[in-house]
Amino acid sequence: MNAVTVEMDGPVMVVTMNRPDKRNAWNADMVDGFRRVWIDFAANDASLACVVRGAGAVFSAGLDFRDPPASDDGAMPNTTVPCDKPILVAVEGACLGMACSLVLMSDIVIAGADARFAYLEATMGFHGGMMAGFPGRMLYKPGLQWLLTGDSMPADRAREIGMVNEVVEVGASFDRAMALAHRISANAPLAVRSLKAIAMQTLPKGPVEQGFAVARMVEAMRTSADFQEGIAALREGRPARFTGR
Repeated sequence: MNAVTVEMDGPVMVVTMNRPDKRNAWNADMVDGFRRVWIDFAANDASLACVVRGAGAVFSAGLDFRDPPASDDGAMPNTTVPCDKPILVAVEGACLGMACSLVLMSDIVIAGADARFAYLEATMGFHGGMMAGFPGRMLYKPGLQWLLTGDSMPADRAREIGMVNEVVEVGASFDRAMALAHRISANAPLAVRSLKAIAMQTLPKGPVEQGFAVARMVEAMRTSADFQEGIAALREGRPARFTGR
């Protein structure tokens, strides 16, 4: 069974965390699944919006401590893969740890009234740094209190501090997220994508997120034709003929 499943509903890509027996905890398969999702979503012009949900009663229990991934690089939206299309998340039940980072880094979040958010890393002694860059995406003082205490935060409070857009009836978050995704997809794609792109450029970014942006630039240079040309020119003792590719 795939840890992450993908289906299309017209122009909307529906992504499901599909480990309900493990409370949708994140293992290597989950991370790899999301890496592929963000690459495919950004590259597929037929996909105009994306909605992420969790299978079963729990959105996600966060890291799978019995089968942890070696790294979560590439798993979070709007980080390693630049994307100017909207990414929505529908949350029902518990949203813990890494799943909170997924929510934070997404664009629009709809939560069922029973949703609860907890980032427990301060109580365990380690965090990956992504969530600590939260001030650009939710209020600083209540957000920091939530992170430092590891307390569980109800959906209404998450909405008050900017982590969640809307709180709906229990079980209704996915339908509401899909309705929004289809409404957005009916608008002019170039306008929608430029609005998000400009907003993302304006949004303050934490050091980990900035590091991903630098890594993308370095990787683009490392894999470029210009780099290969530069090496060839050096070996052959001639001026390089760069093309900007």
